[in-house]
Amino acid sequence: MATQKLSGTRVPATSNDRPSRLATAPLPELLAEANATIVIAPKRYTDFEGLALTAPSGENQIVLPRGRSARQRDTLARLLVGRLLGTPMAPLPASIEVRTYGGAR
Repeated sequence: MATQKLSGTRVPATSNDRPSRLATAPLPELLAEANATIVIAPKRYTDFEGLALTAPSGENQIVLPRGRSARQRDTLARLLVGRLLGTPMAPLPASIEVRTYGGAR
């Protein structure tokens, strides 16, 4: 899997402004807040929209499919960051999953 490391400054957000921040803040900033990196899935995995994984270490990976436009990847990453941060928002489509491995935190 290819890993895309994006750095940013952690900026705390209150639960009231997180939904709007998901749409407006720079993606690297959101990724830093969620302690997440973006991983592009291998070519053979094309039947999903996105996946957020939390490792036992607390590090998060957002796995995105290949073959999507930059705008689609950006939107999916923002939705998955919102799920990782516990941002109140409408339910995600069933094809987008968020899983925690290594026990509940």
